[in-house]
Amino acid sequence: MNNLKKNDIIELEVLDNGMNFEGIARLDNKVVFIPGAIKGEKVLTRIIKVNNSFSIGKIEEITQKSENRTEPFCEAYKRCGGCSGQHIKYEYQLKIKQDIVRNSLAKQKVEYEELLPAIGMGIPINYRNKAQYPIRRNDNGENKIGFYAKRSHEIIENNKCFIQNEEIDILSKEVFKLLLLKGFKGYNESDNSGDIRHILIRKGYHTDETMIVIIVNKKSIFNDVRIEEIVDILRKNNDNIKSIVLNLNMSNTNEILGEEEKIVFGSGYITDFIGDYKFYISSKSFFQVNTLQAEVLYNTLRNLLDLKGDETLFDLYSGVGSIGIFLSKNVGKVYGIEIEEQAVKMANMNLKLNNIDNAEYIAGSVEAKIQEYEKRKIKPDVIVVDPPRKGLDLESIEYILKFRPDKIGYVSCSPATFARDLRLLSSDYDIGKIVPVDMFPNSEHIENVTVLTLKK
Repeated sequence: MNNLKKNDIIELEVLDNGMNFEGIARLDNKVVFIPGAIKGEKVLTRIIKVNNSFSIGKIEEITQKSENRTEPFCEAYKRCGGCSGQHIKYEYQLKIKQDIVRNSLAKQKVEYEELLPAIGMGIPINYRNKAQYPIRRNDNGENKIGFYAKRSHEIIENNKCFIQNEEIDILSKEVFKLLLLKGFKGYNESDNSGDIRHILIRKGYHTDETMIVIIVNKKSIFNDVRIEEIVDILRKNNDNIKSIVLNLNMSNTNEILGEEEKIVFGSGYITDFIGDYKFYISSKSFFQVNTLQAEVLYNTLRNLLDLKGDETLFDLYSGVGSIGIFLSKNVGKVYGIEIEEQAVKMANMNLKLNNIDNAEYIAGSVEAKIQEYEKRKIKPDVIVVDPPRKGLDLESIEYILKFRPDKIGYVSCSPATFARDLRLLSSDYDIGKIVPVDMFPNSEHIENVTVLTLKK
């Protein structure tokens, strides 16, 4: 390995697949990562990066093909950063994802009852109810809509995205063409110029209600008459559009949405169902992007919790209240905490929408607001957490351990931080069955759910 150089070509056997579906080979006991390779394959690999601890290779030729390989269905697959698993048969994707979870747990030395097979989708395409399309103008004045290439901000144009809801995909291009027709320009990252940064579209899976959010780079666009003309055209052409929002983001960051918004049509939200419950969803609200699998996820959580009906439940990182509301009829009282104020507003609207009177939601960080409940001498029997990818804050873990609820329901979108947090909680809790739920077919991401029980 010490003699391996960039552009060397060598045949390697793929021994495993990693966190991003990349193939993993070894040469002289050092790792070579090979994107696009599948466990069991032999591949002629061109070395494109070498450092002291690992190398990265590129497939030149597959000399022994895996039976789990399939033809990618998207023309932009090799360049787009969205779906890294299209070359892998779906059933084997689920096996790899289960292994990713198992390896993450093993790395943290987590003890648990059982890791179940990942629950997949019957038809694992067109599942996303939300899409964010960057709009970019290059130095030659050319405007593009698409998705980012892998590890870059280069726009990859695509006639059809197979994981988005089909109507969202079509509508995004209609909005883009109207914006260009009216003279608006895409955003140029090099000098922070241009008018339109992103088009964000959300669609209710069960309701067909659609929201369009146009993220703009200039506040003057809020009062631009051309926007009114675009709104009129979109409404005439699309009966399902319930709200159109302008969002202002002038920051030079990777954040998509800014703080300031203007509703130019409708109420500023759409609705959709998870199970029997209906939810308001705004531009900034966290809402699971795969509605069908969200129902599977929440039902799995409810079954694992085995609630008796009289518990006090804390719903932390609660978003628009979807988990707490879904569990509300199975407990005595729900208290929710969410940092995004607009999401909390939606959560409390959702309580009224579903005639739920045994829940309340407040805005603020989990770390700060959980102390308020402590001062009010409100003690949870059950805590449910669904944190962002970074996992639980150490202070939150300390408060959870201090409250000592009988059960903790943990929903996670990151196997690595999930395993880390389970290890930290396992000092006081036994970890039950762990169920991976595939919310993001054909990508490397996997959701997990488990319930921890207080040690006797």
